[in-house]
Amino acid sequence: MTAMIIRRRGAPDVLEPAELPVPAPGPGEALVRVGAVSVNSYLDVTYRSHGVHYRGYAMPNVLGSEHAGTVAALGPETESRIPLGAAVSVHNAIPCRQCDWCTSGRQESCPNVEIIGVTRQGAYAEYTVVPVRNLRPIPEGITVAEAASINVIGPLAVEQLLAVDAQPGEYVLIHAAGSAAGTMAASVARGMGLRTIGTVRGDRKLAKLTALQLFDEIVDSGTENALELLREVTAGHGADIVIDNIGAAELWELGTAALCPAGRMVCSGAKFGGEVILNLRRLYSMAQRIVGVRTASDAARDQFWSLVAERDVRPVIDETYPLRDVAEAHRRIEAGLNIGRPVITIE
Repeated sequence: MTAMIIRRRGAPDVLEPAELPVPAPGPGEALVRVGAVSVNSYLDVTYRSHGVHYRGYAMPNVLGSEHAGTVAALGPETESRIPLGAAVSVHNAIPCRQCDWCTSGRQESCPNVEIIGVTRQGAYAEYTVVPVRNLRPIPEGITVAEAASINVIGPLAVEQLLAVDAQPGEYVLIHAAGSAAGTMAASVARGMGLRTIGTVRGDRKLAKLTALQLFDEIVDSGTENALELLREVTAGHGADIVIDNIGAAELWELGTAALCPAGRMVCSGAKFGGEVILNLRRLYSMAQRIVGVRTASDAARDQFWSLVAERDVRPVIDETYPLRDVAEAHRRIEAGLNIGRPVITIE
């Protein structure tokens, strides 16, 4: 099969084509013919450039975590409710199902989790092998490219809002509004009845984001009066919830300052280092909460796909590329040009 691999870390040019054997599914696994894979700015781009905090596997690596396609084969003695040839999305996290967290029903907290495209071969290839239980049929009306763009960050957004007891009508402030996770969180939040505020830096993405109509208000986080503007757009109330998937110190400071009394901060990323200053006096005196969310639970995934069917929640797809041009998608993300998720399609 054709794949794009890296033999070392570095610039996008380290991505190179290769011919690899089609992987063979084992017991409990399925062979998936990849149709599309979305490019994750951390698991793909950061991993390629200098690595991520998850353990990796030996070079050469096949990156590509969030993907969708069709079921091509099943491993020996493997049964599945999903028939061969069915269109499926693939959940990228594989819990061990043996630790205390897994056996108590909290697989999303498994410390031994494997990540497709990070700890095992990924989807910058024509085929992947994944556990059957990580497959979900793609609902009617959703394309393979859309499924690849939402099958991880969509359920994650639901999990974030469930983790902080989000209620309809509350203000949710979403940093990095133009990112894939930012646009997805906004779509999910609107589907759940929340009022959405986004932050961007500069006005380069402002017009396009405004046209998407995912945010009730968008504020430039780089302006000196950003906090004042956030208070104005919430009529002095402040943000009930802040979603921070970035981990940049200046955004963390802005987000915590914008929180209302009893407000909740949810964090699911630390791409820019993650070391921030926390005002504990403000935290406890205002009865605020900070919650870390790594991935989605089964319940969040079920609720997300219900939102897709019932509330027309959809991803924002930025640009699409053939597999051979995956390096261009990486360059686009590194340049900060994308709004939503760049997607690789595989014929």
